[in-house]
Amino acid sequence: MSHIIGSIITDCADDNARARQELRFASLFGVRPAFHGVTSAAPDIEAAGNLLDQLQVLNDLPKSHEAVQPVMLLNVAPRGEAVKKQWPNGTPFCYVKIGNVLVVSTYAGRGLSLAKKHGLMDEVQVMDIPTVTAAAVGWGELTAEEAERINTTQFRSLEFLPLAAYWLSQGRDVPARTTALEQHDVEGKVWAIDNFGNIKTTWTADELGFDDGKEFILADGQKVVCHHRLADVPADMSALTLGSSGYGKDRFVELVVQWKDGGFYGSNTAADRHTFIVGDNILKP
Repeated sequence: MSHIIGSIITDCADDNARARQELRFASLFGVRPAFHGVTSAAPDIEAAGNLLDQLQVLNDLPKSHEAVQPVMLLNVAPRGEAVKKQWPNGTPFCYVKIGNVLVVSTYAGRGLSLAKKHGLMDEVQVMDIPTVTAAAVGWGELTAEEAERINTTQFRSLEFLPLAAYWLSQGRDVPARTTALEQHDVEGKVWAIDNFGNIKTTWTADELGFDDGKEFILADGQKVVCHHRLADVPADMSALTLGSSGYGKDRFVELVVQWKDGGFYGSNTAADRHTFIVGDNILKP
């Protein structure tokens, strides 16, 4: 018998919102989810990279491992007039199965862009909230009053998103329509900066033309050299290396600065030296 493993990636990440989302998930699925709040200037790019990393972990299990049913919730809702014109109460939610993982996500924006780029999906099942809640009233899962509250809620990733994921995990025939994903330009962008100041990018080695000893000029005008392993980078030098993040055989390229002999605290980091932030392009156009 399978058991649930849960994950939430969201831009609703303050303590109050986090506690409510974790409790909502736990009350539905019986397990506390891993929670990752994306709070950068480009939260959908940050979410896209973290989604791919987490999919790798959840789909990379030995054959002897007992059955699990991973459920991932991704919520980064783009705002603005263009979104309001198309969807009065914000982007709809969608779902897709990637390997063994059920992903239920906001549809618009770049949150699913890296998964699409790596060939993990081309289309998703897009849900209309009032249509889904009307079906739930028919199933006896909601009252008409509860459905109306969910239809108009401001906190849709709390009120609707976990419920839709729960019904899908239970095999309910949740109403949805098959829709293609938009193609977004996400090449060469920073999607995370780790606690060592290493800068994770959306480049793979093949896309960048990565090769040991090859030089590149960054968008800030500084020169970097490619080294496959961080251990091979000379002390106090900026370099591009192949990091641990990615999916399958594709690892993301990272911009790093090798520590001085005194160690981390006596060294600059890539984030200090190059000052790129999430969403930036690291190379000149």
